[in-house]
Amino acid sequence: MYILTTAQMRAVEKAAIDDGLGELRLMENAGSAAARIIRSKYSVSGRSVVVLCGKGNNGGDGFVIARKLLDEGANVKVVLTCGLPTSKSASEMLSRIKNSEIEIINLETEPYVAASSVSGASLIIDAVYGLGFHGNLPDNLRGFFGTVNSCEASLIAIDVPSGVNADTGDTDTDALKAELTITFTANKIGLTTINGAEFSGSVTVVSIGIDEKLLKPYLPDQTEINIEMVKSCFTQRVSDSSKGDYGRLLTLCGSRGMMGASIMAARAALRCGAGLVVYALPSSLYPIAAARLCEPVFCLLDETPGGDFALSSRTILREQAKTADAMLIGCGLGQSAGAASLVIDCIENTECPIILDADGINIMSGHINKLKAVRSSLVLTPHPGEMARLTGKSISQVQSDRMNTASQFADQTGAVVVLKGQHTVIACPGQQPLVNTTGNPGMATGGSGDVLAGMIASFIAQGMKPKDAAMCAVYLHGLAGDKAADKLSQHYILPDDIINELSGLFLILENRS
Repeated sequence: MYILTTAQMRAVEKAAIDDGLGELRLMENAGSAAARIIRSKYSVSGRSVVVLCGKGNNGGDGFVIARKLLDEGANVKVVLTCGLPTSKSASEMLSRIKNSEIEIINLETEPYVAASSVSGASLIIDAVYGLGFHGNLPDNLRGFFGTVNSCEASLIAIDVPSGVNADTGDTDTDALKAELTITFTANKIGLTTINGAEFSGSVTVVSIGIDEKLLKPYLPDQTEINIEMVKSCFTQRVSDSSKGDYGRLLTLCGSRGMMGASIMAARAALRCGAGLVVYALPSSLYPIAAARLCEPVFCLLDETPGGDFALSSRTILREQAKTADAMLIGCGLGQSAGAASLVIDCIENTECPIILDADGINIMSGHINKLKAVRSSLVLTPHPGEMARLTGKSISQVQSDRMNTASQFADQTGAVVVLKGQHTVIACPGQQPLVNTTGNPGMATGGSGDVLAGMIASFIAQGMKPKDAAMCAVYLHGLAGDKAADKLSQHYILPDDIINELSGLFLILENRS
């Protein structure tokens, strides 16, 4: 999907006009396409429809929509919110409806009639600003927009909800809040932000006849993850199935003082549907883990008198790895000499996919060449500090060029790289990176990353491709965090709250909610 700025969108439209597609034709195409979407989603025949039109080309689109919905049997009224149109093309489209059955109301001279019309409407179409809004709404529209927002009618925005900046997603306090936004040719950056998404509702991108060759220069260097991409990776579980059908995950996580990380990772993996979790940990720490989790099979590793991993633990893990469908390494593992020896041995000898997190990454940051030689697929889940250690860059360098940093390291090692943080980047060798926009600052707390690692590992163990598993886990993890913050506040949420919110998301994926 193309995601364009206002300037880019205007450049594309100008190029289309220069290429022979006139402005009137573009406007007719836009209004017609929007009207088709509206009547496909809403019953319009015999219903009261009010189209709010501005004085620019977005208003012109609204005039076309009004005409098309009238043809479908709707009772249509047009409200001129800013007076007569100043655009030549919009003026022409207004002239085409003046002698029709459409009632035209001027908000400036008939404010009470306009307010009464929207209050009695079944559908309200917002064609006031489109791409043209920036700054603040004029005072004369605030009260009217408040009336519109308080109506029970469905509100459909054309291109961008009025009061929302198409480039930044910044919103005026009285912006119109749509349940559906129909945007033309490409999505707009502002609609993909958290604020913009709150006001735009469901977004549908429609073509208005612009040749795709004119869009090619704006081919995005990233793809934003969305719910449809995630849904496509999940299938319904079959009735006649057993735990063996949903993967065996081996985890090498946990050490003295850091058992919480390993417990959260294992719990997340279990809650994400892994058929069996084999939880490998130092034998002395078994009582701590067993007191919190009943579901895993525990694999107790030998320890030295000093409490480090014994050399014999290598043999134990190698045997467990032979039957594993995925292996998660690193959550709360520590960086002792025994842990480092064990991690390197797993990297060199394990043949199932490996998910390397936290201390596993820190240990391997001094052995980058070994990462290139893993026998199966590898997923790395660094935060910016860990990414800096892997690449030799400073954290500020990583953060200033997150996408290229992750992509270059993925190309260098052949791994899927999940660079965590605001707008987490998922980079795969030789592929366009994915960017996630779910999540919030309340998730910046110890344990949140362990939950994510457990989720990725669980999905891989169940048979997902590493890239898909990372994509689904990152998106659902962020969305669960958003839902937890909505209920509890960003200050209050804990990693367990993120895990608990996954239930409702899986109901949606199973088409049960």
